[in-house]
Amino acid sequence: MQESQALQVPGRGLARAGYQDASLSFEASVEPVLTVNQGEHFWLEARSLLTGGLFEGTGEYEKLSIPVTGPVAIRGVNPGDALRVDIHEITIANRGAMVTLPGRGGFTGGLGRAGHVLEIVDGQVVFDGSITIPVRPMVGKLGVAPVGAGPNSSTVGIHGGNMDCKDVTAGSAVVLPVQVPEAMLYAGDLHAAQGDGECSLTAVEVEGSVRLSCTVVPKTAVPNADAGIRRPVVLSGGSVITIGDGDTLDEAARLALDDMLELLQTDRQWAREKTAMLLSAAADVSVSQLVNARVSAKVTLSSRYFSAEPFTLDSSDTKNAQVSHV
Repeated sequence: MQESQALQVPGRGLARAGYQDASLSFEASVEPVLTVNQGEHFWLEARSLLTGGLFEGTGEYEKLSIPVTGPVAIRGVNPGDALRVDIHEITIANRGAMVTLPGRGGFTGGLGRAGHVLEIVDGQVVFDGSITIPVRPMVGKLGVAPVGAGPNSSTVGIHGGNMDCKDVTAGSAVVLPVQVPEAMLYAGDLHAAQGDGECSLTAVEVEGSVRLSCTVVPKTAVPNADAGIRRPVVLSGGSVITIGDGDTLDEAARLALDDMLELLQTDRQWAREKTAMLLSAAADVSVSQLVNARVSAKVTLSSRYFSAEPFTLDSSDTKNAQVSHV
């Protein structure tokens, strides 16, 4: 375990966990790979489909998995807290990969087994000749350890996990309900580009690193502080985004809607019906990920509809976001 004793600032020997600290589950009962202070910046390196050479060497894509790096213990964090994880910077490699597999994906009729390596040049993913996709790095998997057996790294849930929310970019933050002492945070599964739904099974999967910091949100800044939060909330691009998960998209969407309704109703002190009307007029319900065993949906609402944006922090240390870059 790497122990961090002093508050670190960007550019001055930040604590870092490498590829060797990858895990296939969000476990609480393992030794942390880093221990950091609240507000301290640290780096986590992330593996991808291309890590290790199996992708290009054998084409046995079923054997590939994308783990998370961690856990990171955050001092002074306790069960019942709301933990804000700020994503300050994402760096990615200059090539990525995608796969399709039989029986997977969101299409009727299924897909065959295929792999595709993509070069990344001048801020564009070169998909095929003149067809390029703008690079927009994001973090696909980010979460804390739950109580009991740790879920697979490809599972989404109340702990966060494989949310595949394309809004989790540099400059955004994810608020998570803490379940175990010191939170035990994991992150990985970086994407150079992803559409809502990740419909073929993967996004443009890339190796890279992400710079994070974590802070407990004061109870006074948490809407409905007595109840806390039930599931992840993303703050990104001037919007508040609730994330729901379920066996079906209907179930996931309803949970995300319930969470947004509760946030806004607590903030505005409106009747449930009036709050729902505002969401129907101004919020977007969409898909985050529909190709894994548990799917995820999101509800996005501009923060201007709140009298005070939920989960804000006064500390400037959590607002030192840099633009994502290759």
